[in-house]
Amino acid sequence: MRTSGDRRIGILCADDQPVFAAVSDQLRDAGYTVKFFDPQSDLSSSHITDLSLLVNKQVFPHVLPTLRYARRTGIPLWNNLPATIAFSSRLVGLKALESVGFLVPSVTFEKPEGEYVAKDTYIWDGDPELNGEGDFYQDLIPTEPIDYKYYAVNDGKRVQTAGRCVTSKLHGSKRFLRRIRDRPRLTSRLRYLVERANLHGVGVDFVKDDENQFWAVDVNLAAGYRHTGLESAIYESIVTSLPSQ
Repeated sequence: MRTSGDRRIGILCADDQPVFAAVSDQLRDAGYTVKFFDPQSDLSSSHITDLSLLVNKQVFPHVLPTLRYARRTGIPLWNNLPATIAFSSRLVGLKALESVGFLVPSVTFEKPEGEYVAKDTYIWDGDPELNGEGDFYQDLIPTEPIDYKYYAVNDGKRVQTAGRCVTSKLHGSKRFLRRIRDRPRLTSRLRYLVERANLHGVGVDFVKDDENQFWAVDVNLAAGYRHTGLESAIYESIVTSLPSQ
């Protein structure tokens, strides 16, 4: 039987992030101590030495040495460090998506003819930009200005998934439109990604072309999970990630 005892959980995320704020309430109600760490601030080894688990929800380069310290000293991370580092590279993320069977747009390092999406190499360097400047470029998939976002959380017993539809940030501010039903071919590959990379939580962005094909365009270990209803799954995932007492 799991007991909270005096175990402390750190969450690398703004403390007003709606989903993780709700999850932290569940954790505190269960007797756990929860502390949020601002992902934009410096995080040293002294901040995490008394933690039983660090939920690395959002990561920037300056905290990577602390995450390496956590791994070296046996402090568990919610999403493992090799995947966190690897998927910080958009090019690596796209290759991972392709390797589990998703369609992904081709990459060039020179601007394509016609409309395109410009991307920086690392996720923390900025959002993709329509017809802008970037480290690499992808043809713009002919589609409505809508993103289909699918999320997966390993709750310790199974990989739960949920999807939502939002307006594309390539065309303005992101706005939630609706939840969307599971598409078995997408969610089965998403579960495979979770299992293959040994993840606890991940989000993948898709666009749908004129032929009703879904293209994976981004993978995100810093997913927000808003409007997904996955709060309980995230709670269970965090609790089952704690080391046995």
